[in-house]
Amino acid sequence: MILRRFVKYVVPSVVGSVVTSLYLVVDGVFIARGVGETGVAAVTLVLPLTMAFIAISMVFSVGGASLVSVSLGSDDPAGAVSIFRQSLCALTAIGAAFSLVGAAFAEHIAVALGATGALTSPAAEYMRYYMAFTVPVLLAMALCTFIRHDGSPRLSMRSMLWGAVTNILLDYVFVFPLGLGLRGAAIATGLGQLVTVLACLKHFAQRRGALSIGRARIRAKDIGEIVFLGVPSFLAEVSYSVLMYMHNIEIVGRVGEIGVTSYGVVNYINNLAYMALLGICQGIQPLMSYYYGCGKPEESRKYCKLGIRASTVVSASFFMICLFLGKPIIRVFASSPGVVGLAHTILNYTNAAYIMLGVNLVFQTYLQAIYMPRWANLICLLRGFVFVKLGLMALPKLLGDTGIWATMIFSEGMTLIVAAYVSRSRQHNSASRAVAISPRPRLKASCIASAFAASPGSDAETPRIPASSMPR
Repeated sequence: MILRRFVKYVVPSVVGSVVTSLYLVVDGVFIARGVGETGVAAVTLVLPLTMAFIAISMVFSVGGASLVSVSLGSDDPAGAVSIFRQSLCALTAIGAAFSLVGAAFAEHIAVALGATGALTSPAAEYMRYYMAFTVPVLLAMALCTFIRHDGSPRLSMRSMLWGAVTNILLDYVFVFPLGLGLRGAAIATGLGQLVTVLACLKHFAQRRGALSIGRARIRAKDIGEIVFLGVPSFLAEVSYSVLMYMHNIEIVGRVGEIGVTSYGVVNYINNLAYMALLGICQGIQPLMSYYYGCGKPEESRKYCKLGIRASTVVSASFFMICLFLGKPIIRVFASSPGVVGLAHTILNYTNAAYIMLGVNLVFQTYLQAIYMPRWANLICLLRGFVFVKLGLMALPKLLGDTGIWATMIFSEGMTLIVAAYVSRSRQHNSASRAVAISPRPRLKASCIASAFAASPGSDAETPRIPASSMPR
């Protein structure tokens, strides 16, 4: 039963996350073919900002969804609805603010991200049009996460798929027949995210779960709790953004445009693996949070172990594929022999680090799910900031340019040691802490069995509150 439920949640989540990563990959292919390697380099400099938007979305989507799952597990559907609506309101306000900032200060932001000379104008152009769609960009991930927690993992996956298909079709139309270049690629991405948002609304129109869209009463205490729980996911994603930013600055100074282009190509490819690993974590998080809310921490640990195994298999498989087929894959994005050779070298270093990265992400998700966000934050800070900075300061001096590419191995390896120690030492405390996280009542033992009963509108075997207490 545990393995079956794991598969039912993780597979749609992984597929949906990989489909989401196609936004970046498809953009990369069309930009490389339609604009050239300068376009690839320009977008590479903007990638830390786009990743930061995902990080902001995850504060409220993952933090809010964790509270939603705990509330549903604690037989509090009204509390779950309130948290959901407040999260959407916050993301909408933040997205609107960023759209205005992007319209007014695109070039200044591009320079701050490391753009110089000929790269400044194309980077600013892509950023300006991409940021116009910040609201749907933030809401797309949030809605997919919430409906997954509310019993619609398959609809979440399909919504991402429809958005990705829209992005692919519009990328081709805007970049080639219409000749809009980077502007067209950014608009296509934004419209794809908008389609995902519209597709997710089917969940609420058909009343498939406990959540609903409506007026929200903003409570500072609830927002604070959402942010508190969402910070680890924010740091996990923003650490990836900061990692890219610090690498970009180091590469611009030591290697130049060919280095930025090569690193950008590697990020396009590696994003598939990263999103697959993130999908595993997003898939197991509602299960771990739910059982923690039910007072069953041992069940949460079982899903954590399955997540570690799955992430190791995915990252090791990706490493082997890129080891033997790396250059043909790179040539999809670039044709210059210098770029292909350097990108292949970078790819092998980063993929070795991804084996450890997957395990670190699972440990962080587990600590977040059992309401230990401070320790999850520590893992994020170490792998995304502290060890990366130490690596970039020391390794290039010892190994030259190779030290830049080896920094990620150093960072993830050191973090893994800390994460494994923290997770093992804190596991025995989770039982005594179970459900002692807020005034939300503990779920009665009698409803644990019925919580997995099929209910009308459910598209998977979904942990939910008893059907008798669900709104119709």
